[in-house]
Amino acid sequence: MTLFLKLLKKEINPIVKTIILTILGSLIFGYAMSNPYIENIPFGVVDKDNSHLSRTVIQQLKIQPGLNVNYYADSDTELEKAIKDRRVNGGIIIPKHFEKDVSLAKSPSALLLIDGTSLPKESSTLGYASQVLSTINAGAQINVFQGNGMVPYLSKQTVLNFSYVERVLYEPQSSYLRYLIYTLVSLVNQGFFVPLLLVPALLKKKEQFAQIKIRSREGVKAILGLIVRILLYSTLCTILIFTCLCILDKLFCVPLRGDILIYIVVMYLFFINLTAMGLIFASVMDNLGYFILFFNMINIVIFLTCGIIFPDYLLPSGMSDALNSLWPFRHMTIALKMLNLKGLGWDLMLPYLQNELKFGQFWLPIGITLYSARIAFMKYKNSKLLQKDISQENIVQV
Repeated sequence: MTLFLKLLKKEINPIVKTIILTILGSLIFGYAMSNPYIENIPFGVVDKDNSHLSRTVIQQLKIQPGLNVNYYADSDTELEKAIKDRRVNGGIIIPKHFEKDVSLAKSPSALLLIDGTSLPKESSTLGYASQVLSTINAGAQINVFQGNGMVPYLSKQTVLNFSYVERVLYEPQSSYLRYLIYTLVSLVNQGFFVPLLLVPALLKKKEQFAQIKIRSREGVKAILGLIVRILLYSTLCTILIFTCLCILDKLFCVPLRGDILIYIVVMYLFFINLTAMGLIFASVMDNLGYFILFFNMINIVIFLTCGIIFPDYLLPSGMSDALNSLWPFRHMTIALKMLNLKGLGWDLMLPYLQNELKFGQFWLPIGITLYSARIAFMKYKNSKLLQKDISQENIVQV
């Protein structure tokens, strides 16, 4: 405990930076994505029919909360220009004789124009407009059948052959915040844990190990100090991520449904695996500044290919398996998401934990071997330089 406190006091500067920046980053991401729905999307209209039915369509689009019908154009070209100029994100073109053709069952087509440059707004705009048009279409068909002499009950049965009830499990709001926040909080923390805490400690200890005998009392003490330091960093970051999620739960209702013990195991395995990768980086790199630049670049790639932003089936064949083998973030972030959104128990979380264990079993021995080999090489190089200096001194004395 005394050693923990001494290390905490000694490393207070990077630890405080990591704590403050992780909490700040989590709050910024949480606030930016706090609205679970995209609403008031600017929407335009071209009404070439100017009939009772076309005005009904426009009125129903107006009362749809997701759309803001605020632009009326006189032509298709004018509406397309409004979309190009980003005055609206979509619009509808109602053709001439629309109501007449509907009454004659000619199935006229109203054209929806959607701005495809923003995927979230594109899908939301299309969904809101399609929902309105589907409802009106069903009502119009019922009116046509009744106009042709069909009794109201049969006309409704003909159009509404079946109904369904929608129930979305685990995340009924389909919120971007709840979908991404577990990944983002972990990514922010990883972005500080590796370059600010882990790798600087490994680089510093590498220089120290090269100057001392590993089997000596000083060497054993240095090894124990490194292990305690890594455990301290892992413990602090595990608590930090959980604290951030608790804050987001209070502020933005981010679900925390999993067992706290499972969470601790998931996070500790993640930080052990990160330590394995840190050992490899510290073995091949000496300049911390270059490493930070390199890590910032790969951290972006890690985020984009972690299986959350782009599902695995959208990645090139074999890329998902390769990424799972090369970096531990994917194993942890998917496990953390399933734990908190679904509230999975030990039995269903076991495959995720096994994936993390397999990663560590493979990479940790490699990291330790490379780190030890680099230290041995540095010792050999230092001994050669020492021998050279002694030889030069002997020559000078002679």
